[in-house]
Amino acid sequence: MKEILDYFKDDLAMTEEIINNNIHSTIKVIPELSQYILESGGKRFRPLMVIASAALCGYRGEKAHIAACVAEYIHTATLLHDDVVDESDTRRGKTSANSIWGNEASVLVGDFLLAQAFSMMVHHLTSSSLKVMAQVCMHLAEGEILQLLNSFNINTTIDNYYQIIFGKTAALISACCEVGAILSEARDKEREALKTYGQELGYTFQIVDDCLDVTGNPKKTGKPSGNDLKEGKLTLPLLTTLKKASKEEKRTIQEAILADEITPQLIQRVKTIIMNHRGIEAAREKAREHARRAVEQLEIFEESLEKHYLTKVAFLSAEREV
Repeated sequence: MKEILDYFKDDLAMTEEIINNNIHSTIKVIPELSQYILESGGKRFRPLMVIASAALCGYRGEKAHIAACVAEYIHTATLLHDDVVDESDTRRGKTSANSIWGNEASVLVGDFLLAQAFSMMVHHLTSSSLKVMAQVCMHLAEGEILQLLNSFNINTTIDNYYQIIFGKTAALISACCEVGAILSEARDKEREALKTYGQELGYTFQIVDDCLDVTGNPKKTGKPSGNDLKEGKLTLPLLTTLKKASKEEKRTIQEAILADEITPQLIQRVKTIIMNHRGIEAAREKAREHARRAVEQLEIFEESLEKHYLTKVAFLSAEREV
């Protein structure tokens, strides 16, 4: 990823400046909390997707930087809201904002960032871009609600899982890529290709995240191992495992999901079942499949460094370990 970030470093630097310059308020907690979460180790992946998609279609300029900032504000707002809903103590290896400032302030600062994002879109971007981002905010809310409704539900299906991760992750990454195409006034088929590329990339990204919850190093991932299980989230590695598990293993998994307070020993037992049934390998292969589908969408574009880098992003996302 380093060479990709280096290629777009000037665009990302200008985006970062816009991000930092638009969180000012006379209410002290707003810039303090916003700065804390915005500087807490985020990769600026969604801004990169806006910038790279626009560049692929021939545009590099201020509107892409503003749209990239908007994407990061929307993403950050959802993180603040998610940590309240999930009662999280940490975010990216640091104490979560809600643990420091409280749930009320976290929710309201998240609302501030959403409002600022829409204000910037209204003043600087096209109505088409605004429409895409407004729609994605609804998808984000729907994804979180679906996840809440399916929490601790042993009967969650793989279709349910995909509905959740579309709303939670894939929809916003898809919107970032589509908005990049809109800003560069790309043809409809190019816009549609980038929209689909982003959706497939989003599936790749979230599935790998869910694998890393089982196998990742907490010092690198920034969240405790087995956190999804503690929160009652049935992710693809576990859902794949349930299809192969014995009755006794299914009872163990159900006990873990429904436990009032899950122990490290029980988490380890579930992890062992997942590993024994190659649940991680199956989910990783599914992530690779989505990465290949993403790259297929780029075939309509002429060869360029931007196309090369977007191809690389998809394949690297499927293999990442952090």
